[in-house]
Amino acid sequence: MKEVIMIMDEDSTYSKRFCNQANKILGKKYTFLTFANLKLMRKYAEENKVESLVISDGFIENIDDIKVKSFYILNEKEKKVRREGKKTYVYKLQSSKSILDIIDLDLSKKHERSKGKVNDACKLLLYYSPSYIKSKYEIVKKIAKNISKKKKVLVLDLDEFENFKGNVGLSNIIFDYKENMMSPEKLKKEIVEDKDVDLIKSVTYPEDFNVINNIDLANIVNEIVKLGYDFVFVNADMSFIKCQYILNDSDKVIIMKNKNGDAVDKFKLYLKNENVIDIKKITEFNVDKLDRTYLSAFCKYCMQNDEP
Repeated sequence: MKEVIMIMDEDSTYSKRFCNQANKILGKKYTFLTFANLKLMRKYAEENKVESLVISDGFIENIDDIKVKSFYILNEKEKKVRREGKKTYVYKLQSSKSILDIIDLDLSKKHERSKGKVNDACKLLLYYSPSYIKSKYEIVKKIAKNISKKKKVLVLDLDEFENFKGNVGLSNIIFDYKENMMSPEKLKKEIVEDKDVDLIKSVTYPEDFNVINNIDLANIVNEIVKLGYDFVFVNADMSFIKCQYILNDSDKVIIMKNKNGDAVDKFKLYLKNENVIDIKKITEFNVDKLDRTYLSAFCKYCMQNDEP
């Protein structure tokens, strides 16, 4: 069954023309439907599985409760594609084909990602905090070192400043990915060892992240998962958008917190309201309790998949 993409614009003539073009260009892959009424469009999304909604920014205040997997917001000011969670902002005053190319590329990458991990034995854990935590990367490596006594663990760092000007790490992987040259052999060349922990360090320069989107990053992580480790730990920075799809793919999401518990509660509420992931995948790690007993219990949880 083809995925459904809904279209709605203040200008019904534009909606119909765009829909006709979309069905001509991508009709073999998707079903495009145009709506002139928000209530009817919302009702259709409630009763049917809908992949995406393409809608003009004039309706943006009325769409958060519409049950679709992603939104494409048409605007007449920003020419550069901008992504915010489920929303992708696209320049309206370009050809319909250019807009459709953006949508088709995104959905193709989502399908590639959703095929699942080839190495089902490998557990992917994302370590995230909505607020700044000093030495978070060092804590993740400490957890990895403890687990590596019994299991093979690899830590991937996404902190854009942690590997500044380094010549080994994620920047080389991103280049290979963009050039369609990525392979297990090349990935393994970017792995270094630090205090008995296998690492893939972050980018050489922060702007190196700009050449890929968050779907690309998730695809790269899924290739790393295939390398044969028991665990891949992803040390995320505070950018939720960057790690959004990795969060979906993860077996567990470890929210690291300190005294600033309000930020964690707000973040968990956001995830629940947006229906971003299965809330059961979330576990909290309190860095203020970090001692031998707490660390041991958490490592046992990682290996046995029980709550610490």
